[in-house]
Amino acid sequence: MTDHSSGHPSYETVDLHIEERVAWLTLNRPDKLNALTPTTMAELRSIFTAIDDDEDVCVVVLRGAGERAFCAGMDLGWSERLTKKERIEQGRLGEKTFAMMERLSVPVIAAVHGYAVGGGLELALAADFIVAADDAKLGLVEITLSARPPYRPKMTEDGDPDQPEFGGSAPGWGGVKRLPQRIGKALAKELLFTGARIDAERAMRLGLVNDVYPAGEFDKRVGALAERIAAMNRYNLRLVKELVTYGYDWIEPHPS
Repeated sequence: MTDHSSGHPSYETVDLHIEERVAWLTLNRPDKLNALTPTTMAELRSIFTAIDDDEDVCVVVLRGAGERAFCAGMDLGWSERLTKKERIEQGRLGEKTFAMMERLSVPVIAAVHGYAVGGGLELALAADFIVAADDAKLGLVEITLSARPPYRPKMTEDGDPDQPEFGGSAPGWGGVKRLPQRIGKALAKELLFTGARIDAERAMRLGLVNDVYPAGEFDKRVGALAERIAAMNRYNLRLVKELVTYGYDWIEPHPS
């Protein structure tokens, strides 16, 4: 099947709609709080490959379907079924997928509402920047999965499948790298040590998100931001993204 508005295939766990040079990429498992599965990872990689050189796309907006969450991280059913070998490989799978998004030629905005926790926040951190609705709750909560009560969540009260018998466990999809880059080491350590979920206003104070919009205006405000970026020359967007991301010096333009 194909989304005829974009010419791209339709997908099982995500939705892609391209309009007016904006690629609206929506995680579409609202009944599961848009939790990530291997299928989602494969579909995201397919989309990133397709849109990277698509001249009709100047900006990507990544968002979650439904009212409750941007993304609740790794699907618990996937985690519980992993063999020891698969547990190693799923970390590589997530990091590889998110790195593809990070390296896209055009800007990527993560538009976060509701819960963005664990792997969901790691995904958002791979975007160029995050904007949040005022109902957002963000955090890398993985350390709490094997914590003592009352900090351990109910879903792992019988044991954390990600906690090895010996040694440690930490966020595995790039969060321990990208969070300190975004907000600094000391603040990142606080959030990682406590596994706290913070609200949108504190996230903005820390520099984790760029701006906070009222939930009732969120789609409109995100749309206006995307529309403005999409109005820019695609090659200039690509150049500026490369210069900032990789710390290049831009001495003078190449002659045409």
